[in-house]
Amino acid sequence: MRGAFVVQLGPDTRPAQGQFEGWVEEVDSCMGLRFRSSEELLKFFGERFDLVMASSEKARAECRTEPVAVKKKSRLKERSST
Repeated sequence: MRGAFVVQLGPDTRPAQGQFEGWVEEVDSCMGLRFRSSEELLKFFGERFDLVMASSEKARAECRTEPVAVKKKSRLKERSST
């Protein structure tokens, strides 16, 4: 599930004061981070997003093929002699 995260906010989170702390984990990779600020959380999201985008661009580049000239088959009918 690309781009899915589980975020658990801790007891010291105070949204009105802009204070966030807790745990975040990316579902696909199981990479996690204990964050103590919204900046740390957003940095984690940004790093994981950049990594996913880079790997998908690489995969797309590997799938691309250059156009290849195709030779047409001759459609001349064989004549049979009787």
